Amino acid sequence: MSRSCSGRAAGGGGDPRRPERARAMRALLAALCLSAIPVQAAAEELRIGVLDYAGADYALSHWAYTVQGLNAALPDHHFRLVALDMPALDAALAEGAVDFVITNPGHYAQLEYGHRISRIATTEDDAPVAGSLITTQDLDSLDDLAGKRLAVVSTEAFGGFRLIWGEMMDSNPRLPSRIELVETGFPMQRVADAVLDGQADAGAMRACMLEQLQADHPGRYDALRVFAQRDSGGSDCAVSTRIYPGWPFAKTEATPPDTAKQVALALLAMGGDTRWTVPVDYQPVHDLLRRLRIGPYARGPVSPGDVVEDYRDWLIALALALLFWAIYSVRIERRVRQRTRELDDSNHRLRLEMAERQRMEEAERQHRREIEHVARLSILGEMASSIAHELNQPLAAISGFAQGSLIRLQGGTMTAPEMQTAATRIAEQAERAATVIRRIRAFVRKREVQMQPLRPADLLRDSQALFAPAANRGGVSVTIDAPDNLPRVLADPIQMQQVLLNLVQNAIDAMQTTPPEDRRIDITLRSDTTPKPGVTLRLRDHGTGMDPAALARFAEAFHTTKPDGIGLGLALSRSIVEAHGGTMQAGPPATGSGLVVTIWLPVAGDDLERKGADHDG
Repeated sequence: MSRSCSGRAAGGGGDPRRPERARAMRALLAALCLSAIPVQAAAEELRIGVLDYAGADYALSHWAYTVQGLNAALPDHHFRLVALDMPALDAALAEGAVDFVITNPGHYAQLEYGHRISRIATTEDDAPVAGSLITTQDLDSLDDLAGKRLAVVSTEAFGGFRLIWGEMMDSNPRLPSRIELVETGFPMQRVADAVLDGQADAGAMRACMLEQLQADHPGRYDALRVFAQRDSGGSDCAVSTRIYPGWPFAKTEATPPDTAKQVALALLAMGGDTRWTVPVDYQPVHDLLRRLRIGPYARGPVSPGDVVEDYRDWLIALALALLFWAIYSVRIERRVRQRTRELDDSNHRLRLEMAERQRMEEAERQHRREIEHVARLSILGEMASSIAHELNQPLAAISGFAQGSLIRLQGGTMTAPEMQTAATRIAEQAERAATVIRRIRAFVRKREVQMQPLRPADLLRDSQALFAPAANRGGVSVTIDAPDNLPRVLADPIQMQQVLLNLVQNAIDAMQTTPPEDRRIDITLRSDTTPKPGVTLRLRDHGTGMDPAALARFAEAFHTTKPDGIGLGLALSRSIVEAHGGTMQAGPPATGSGLVVTIWLPVAGDDLERKGADHDG
């Protein structure tokens, strides 16, 4: 293709102020360019139906550059423009006479519903898709149109009428019925002429049309101005409506998907006056048609708002009647309650007496659960900063992977395998964070005691996941010696985790003044037969230890050596261990400083029977 046929010469969506002579030159150049393009004998002809709203010559010249670019980009196909008005375009789709459609947003919404066409690109022009109200009189707002004559090119025009109609309905639903419409027919220039000649007080035009007329005909239309202005979205043209999506390039239901994909890519790569972008959301257009009850929504269901608007007076009367009925019902209900109150009081006293004993028993159980819950929350509060640090690591990794992926996706440098790898890592880190949260939730949740056979080593490892962050933050190393072949114990896992977490936290607090190199906690698990078969856990710290007076009151309720302690943690831990049939004691280590806490739990019944059978064998 010759370079002289490229560029913006044949564009149809650029500056609306270009003179008519320049537009005619563009049409002539486009026709010459199209005639110069050889059509291969095997090329498949694809017909593009374009809406003809201002004459076939204008429609063909306006979209000439687009079809020229498609023919150049896709030589295996030959694209041909077919200018049609709305009824003809509808009929062509019904007969399968076109393969693609270019039309205004409102007409597209109707065809999308009636013929199932699908947009593959949207125009991205300088001129916004909006409506403008013009006048020579002292009119400032939409309400000023009441009792006036409004010139429109046609009531079927999207930018020249329906957008203005939608703004009127939003502002005052009764306003359109108070305006006299004067239909001028095409071209839209007749609307401006009707206002200037006094045939109408105001006119409705598509955005940028007035500016184009003033540029093409200096002095002729200078007395006209746009009123009821709204934000133009950065355009130099004044508008009176909100801005809607541009004209779509749509494929028919019968168009092969591969062909539509090739056309979409060619449109997106195309330059010139008429620029194309990815298809945008046309829901605002559907919302407009729904509010106006036209197109596919002409016979749609009546909305609650419509009912309220049409039957407002009746609904108010009904609401008042319901209000009086409700007041009457309340008064009758009060009388009934007054007459039955004595019977209810007697029954209530009987129910209270019957439920008092159950309430006291439940209160005792609830009180114990509350104490355990408070203790767990207290432990968790002491470890909050460590847990937050533990959660921050996977969250920071997720943020890093996600931001890096977004940057590479926007730059177009990310391959599918790399995207899958990044998503996998994000999922792994999310699962890591979720695991921490599940453990915390399981730990703090109020619940009934659930005894079950547990392997001591597994119990200790699950607890380590909770106290490890606190130990790391305190610079404390934890060594664990827990053989996997120890017999199982019958225990509630959450309660035993609470005991271990409390003991570890106390050990960490006791080593705050210990030199960093000596901050160590040693935990061992061993099988024991004294006084009967069981498992012994020993936890030793290398802190300041306890004097004999403090050891004598070890695990005593409301006795604590911490300045901010409440003295419930160790007492509750001992009561939990004893409720499991075990013991908890504390004493100094054989050598060195610190404290050794020893917990003994009996072996579960089935493991005890298994052990006895092995011994007999």
